[in-house]
Amino acid sequence: MGADRRERLRAGWAAAAVGAAVFATKLSAWVVTGSTAVFADAMESVVNVVAAALLLVSLYVAARPADEGHPYGHGKIEYFSAGIEGALIAVAAVLIGVESGRALISGAPLQRLGLGLELVIAASVANALLAFYLLRTGKRTRSAALVADGKHVLADVWTSAGVIIGMAAVWATGWARLDPLVALAVAAHVLREGWLLVKDAAEGLMDAADNDLLDRLAGALLEEREPGWIDVHGLRAWRSGADVHADLHLVVPRFYDADRLHGIHDAVELALENDVRAGEVVVHFDPCRPLYCEGCVMEDCPMRSSPLGSRLPLDRQQAVREDAVVELLYDGGS
Repeated sequence: MGADRRERLRAGWAAAAVGAAVFATKLSAWVVTGSTAVFADAMESVVNVVAAALLLVSLYVAARPADEGHPYGHGKIEYFSAGIEGALIAVAAVLIGVESGRALISGAPLQRLGLGLELVIAASVANALLAFYLLRTGKRTRSAALVADGKHVLADVWTSAGVIIGMAAVWATGWARLDPLVALAVAAHVLREGWLLVKDAAEGLMDAADNDLLDRLAGALLEEREPGWIDVHGLRAWRSGADVHADLHLVVPRFYDADRLHGIHDAVELALENDVRAGEVVVHFDPCRPLYCEGCVMEDCPMRSSPLGSRLPLDRQQAVREDAVVELLYDGGS
């Protein structure tokens, strides 16, 4: 197992352990105070515990190597974990809203707010440290599940901050109905976070275009571009957990033989390895046509039909052009 995978699993176990401890602390604070806002905070922490369990399962599955049944690996499971976590957050928001409405109507009394505040503050500090650890590890190891869990835990920290402010205000003013109002605001915030996680997970499962990733890939190709790499189009990329799979069309001189094309394929893979990692790069080679002569910098080309003008650009907009667009250019320039 690689170092990145071991690091992701350590982060997953940390999320489970800290999540359980934070939930126990907030549950104690709710029992002590009877605060609806603290109940709302504890309900989100219940989701943290369930989400941490799902996170661990997804990380272990994602760590499995590619096999005959899953030739691109098992990394997509991380998006399922993130989506389920988002759905659970939304359910928690609904439960918080129901309990807040009940408390707002009945006006439930509060007690021992000082001790409750201390418990919630301690749990929030632990959650903040965990959130930054998960986000840092998830971004470094490119784990969608860890990043999603880190964002969720960080949202829980902000939720707790609102609860702490609300409890302090109730303690200072004695206005008990402020407590369920704070809880309703928490419910709205939690619901929004759940929706964003589900949205991000759906985009990952549907291989939505990642422009930042495509910018990096195009930039890497530009940096390593050789004279024979005349034009790039049809660049696509999709994630499978921490790994990236990419394919592209590369226009090369039409007189290149198979050995030379194989060497170019290896060079492209090497250029993209920082982003692709253990993923796969597929290069489709297209033979040059007269249209490309003005943008080709090949010296002593035996097939050149026009003098060199300016080299064709290579950026994301150029690299992602579809085949149909390029074919129209071919038809006009052949």
